[in-house]
Amino acid sequence: MKRTLCSIAACTLVLGALVSCGDKKGGKGKKETPNIVGKWAMSGFENKDVESAGIIFHENGKGSMYEDASNMFHFEDEGFYISGSVISNDYVIDEGDSVTVDVNGEKLLSMKKVDVKDGHYGTYTLEGGRLYDNFVESMKQDDGKLLDITLNFDGPHSELIFDDIFTYTIDDKNLNVSGATSVFNSQGAVLSGEYTIKDDKLTITDAKTTNVLTRVK
Repeated sequence: MKRTLCSIAACTLVLGALVSCGDKKGGKGKKETPNIVGKWAMSGFENKDVESAGIIFHENGKGSMYEDASNMFHFEDEGFYISGSVISNDYVIDEGDSVTVDVNGEKLLSMKKVDVKDGHYGTYTLEGGRLYDNFVESMKQDDGKLLDITLNFDGPHSELIFDDIFTYTIDDKNLNVSGATSVFNSQGAVLSGEYTIKDDKLTITDAKTTNVLTRVK
């Protein structure tokens, strides 16, 4: 699971690079700002375990982070695949609105069904098990709030989403991000930087770097 956490941490660099732009001022008058709401994939993301990762900006001013976790874990007809091994369906316990992968008393993950249709494919919330514990330990919230994690399974594909892990506001040309200080390593600071959107490309610029993300359709 350490590789999973490293890839999620890499995603935060896109926002973490904004710290040095906190003193920029917008122009006079209120201008129409481009719509940042949606799902944005990191460009140039290279990781043998993760095909893609990025950020989701929600309409309510909250933001999530996601990554394609297919190469690390997913459901197969024979059972649950994780880290190169397939755990037999005998250890996948489906009871009511929950699914648990439990190997001889060792609970790997416990999920609550949200929208599950065929087999074990569908959407869940991750609520317990070693997988969840690893994420909680590595991404502790300063306010003590538990992580809200969504898992989407579609055939051999899986997606991991850290829900509402930060908040954001738009101020003229600036994107301001706050929250999840332990993840962004911002020590409580609001991250702020200039951004532009053109042809489904989100460009975030600070004094040293430019990060480009692509809208996921």
